Amino acid sequence: MYLAFAPLVGALVTLMTRVNSRLAAAVGGVVAVLVIHAVGLLVVSVVLLVRQEERKPGKLPLVYYLGGVIGVGTVFCANYAFLALGASMAVAVALLGQTMFSVVVDATGLLGRTRYPLSVRRLPGICLAILGVVIMAGTWRLDAPAMIAALASGAIPVLTFTLNSELGLRKGVFHSTRLNYVTGLATTAAISLVVLPPAAEAARAVMAAGPLLALGGGTMGVCMVAAMNFIFPRVPAFSSTLLLYAGQVLTGVLVDAVSAGAFEARKLIGVFVLLVGLAINALLERRRQRQGHLTGLRIRSP
Repeated sequence: MYLAFAPLVGALVTLMTRVNSRLAAAVGGVVAVLVIHAVGLLVVSVVLLVRQEERKPGKLPLVYYLGGVIGVGTVFCANYAFLALGASMAVAVALLGQTMFSVVVDATGLLGRTRYPLSVRRLPGICLAILGVVIMAGTWRLDAPAMIAALASGAIPVLTFTLNSELGLRKGVFHSTRLNYVTGLATTAAISLVVLPPAAEAARAVMAAGPLLALGGGTMGVCMVAAMNFIFPRVPAFSSTLLLYAGQVLTGVLVDAVSAGAFEARKLIGVFVLLVGLAINALLERRRQRQGHLTGLRIRSP
């Protein structure tokens, strides 16, 4: 049931990144990230006033409060990669970053998560997923900074989700989401004090960008962070990440098709190969879980 929501979150990620990158192009990177976090903090604060989520007691190590700080890097990297590489290339490289880092998270049990050791049976799904991404990307341009930014924009959210989801389990989903935006906004404000963008000019640019760009990214970000805080602790990082892929790439292909007026055969083939990889991985993972369940039954039987 939880995995069924992951593709919807992936679709939201693609739409959010498109909106955020357009805002960054219109008002500048630092101002865009400030606006995104300020709007996100406002939205989640309103949600908490309406929902009255119970605050759970207890203290956590400081590292679990750093999801918002690290997440600032995601927005900067994604905005830069989208503008430098284009949407399809940026999504493709980001997916590779997500794949590699999610495997590391599962294999190592990073930050106290349940450990899911890497086995040979996962390799076919991983290889097909990577092949699908390569096919989608088409011609790869040698732009090292943008490529690194795209990889980081895929890898950083896995770490952010890991931290935020644990914080959500201990503090409540929306309380942890608000903490995420508080720390993210504080980090961006500190950066802006160094960069010092002209305030009056920035305000005019944000107004000129319109409400969809100014409010859309922050609002969608709250929905995405809250959803992942709920989903991520309940499923393996690798499985949730692959299903996020499906939502991301299908939405990206659909948006590109609407913009161009036609579907690109290369992207459709890449999506098909990627989804085959998802299906193989899901079937093999289900078989492993069944075998583990049967083994547990045999151990408990007299």
